[in-house]
Amino acid sequence: MLRIETANGVKEFAPGQPLAGTVAWQLERAPKNAELRLFWYTEGKGTQDTETIAVEHFQDAQVIESRPFSFTLPEAPYSFSGKLISLRWAIELIVDGDKNVERLDILVSPWVTEVKLDAELAPGA
Repeated sequence: MLRIETANGVKEFAPGQPLAGTVAWQLERAPKNAELRLFWYTEGKGTQDTETIAVEHFQDAQVIESRPFSFTLPEAPYSFSGKLISLRWAIELIVDGDKNVERLDILVSPWVTEVKLDAELAPGA
C-alpha cells in the first residue's frame, strides 16, 4: 500500500508555491529505496514529453512508514488542456524501482484552474 497526501488535500497550486504533504507505505519487507518525484508530462498527439523537476529520496525506509515532503513549484510551465496536447503535473511515489508506484495528479496555474486552449481564435488573429 502506497499513499500520497498533500497538506489539507489541496491539489491546485500557483507557480512558485510550496507543495507539502506526506507519503506513506506499508509493505511486506523494508524497501531498498523510496523516492518522490515532482514532474510534468504531456498527453495527446505526437511524442510524449516529460521532465522531472525535483526528487526527494527517503533514506533508511522501514516496512511501515509515513514521511513528510516539501517541494517549491517552478514558475512554469502551466497545466493546460488543448485539442491536440495537454500538459499535466504530478507527484509520484516510487518504492523499490517500478514495483510499487503511486501517482497524484496536481494542477499548476496562476489562476489555480486549468488553462483551456480550445477557444476559437477571432478572425484575423
